Amino acid sequence: MLRFSSNSQRVNRKEERTMKEKGSLMVFNGICMMVVALFLMMVIPTLAQAQPIEFKVYYHGAPTGGQSLFYQDWIKQVEKATGGRVKMSYFPGAILGQPTEAYEMIKSGVIDIACIVQGLFPNRFPLSDVVQLPFLGLPSAEVGSRIFWELYEKFPQIKTEYPDVKMLTLYTDAPTPIGTRKPVRKVEDIKGMKIRALAGSPTEMLRALGAIPVLMPPTDIYESIERKVIDGWMISWEAVGGFRLQEVTDYFLLGNMYQPNLGLIMNLNSWKRLPPDLQKIFDEHIGAAGAKFFGIEFDRYNKGVKDQVKAMKGKEVIQLSPSEAARWKQMTKPVWDKWLAGVEAKGLPGKAILDEAERLVKKYTQ
Repeated sequence: MLRFSSNSQRVNRKEERTMKEKGSLMVFNGICMMVVALFLMMVIPTLAQAQPIEFKVYYHGAPTGGQSLFYQDWIKQVEKATGGRVKMSYFPGAILGQPTEAYEMIKSGVIDIACIVQGLFPNRFPLSDVVQLPFLGLPSAEVGSRIFWELYEKFPQIKTEYPDVKMLTLYTDAPTPIGTRKPVRKVEDIKGMKIRALAGSPTEMLRALGAIPVLMPPTDIYESIERKVIDGWMISWEAVGGFRLQEVTDYFLLGNMYQPNLGLIMNLNSWKRLPPDLQKIFDEHIGAAGAKFFGIEFDRYNKGVKDQVKAMKGKEVIQLSPSEAARWKQMTKPVWDKWLAGVEAKGLPGKAILDEAERLVKKYTQ
């Protein structure tokens, strides 16, 4: 009996040691799991942050044009400011879709960021069209861009023209030339000519002068004028260089007639993918800052191409005479009246916006 009891005690002590060892192992395993969990909690966000947020940027124009080049500069500036946490892939030349589809592609998320040309969307941006009114007096893209953004900031009705997207910035080009196959020196010369133009005020301006406006994307201009489908075009100097229009155009008329408006917009969900600190960095490169940057760059590239064309043999840059310019301005005054009546009929503050636009023009030109 005593031997049996001793054996039983030895068995119980062995079982007790085994249970303690199992308990210690469970505690050790638990500690290891906690350490691994803490490690993963620290490492996984770091790994996630190491992967940049990627965006697709759409641009409709020629890859080698001035606007395409300064878009690439803007992209590099933003990427650098984010420390590489944002990566933007650039797709110029309308390879992702037609420029008339850009706004819807942004809304649907097919692309993340895009340049839009309001003049390619008839009747869609009536208040924004104010900066395209003929002979408004905008001297440069920089001034036009500042004014356009200030109008957007001041009038909520302009903001409502851009629903379901994140507005990054608005800007204008400089007053554009009219390129033609035959010289235009007076209004009688342009009558009956088929001129490529944007919708809205540019179209109405040409009609008031007796020309025939033709709406088409910039990618179609070269072939259309080469094949004599059109007699001329209205587009910026930088686009002339980008689309090589000087190869099929001999005459370039200047007269501070009109300037196109543009915008840089972003898909809302794409914007929300950015954490607050990255949104703040974007804010430093969009809005008024973006308008100023794009305006200055437009002016720089426009001057470069204009100077090149002036130096080319067989090309003539024609300046509309002061008396003829006054005549054109008087003939196109009904465009202002029609625009004002149209937006006011919709209950929109056209008069207030036009008055403010004229006030800003005086502010920045006097």
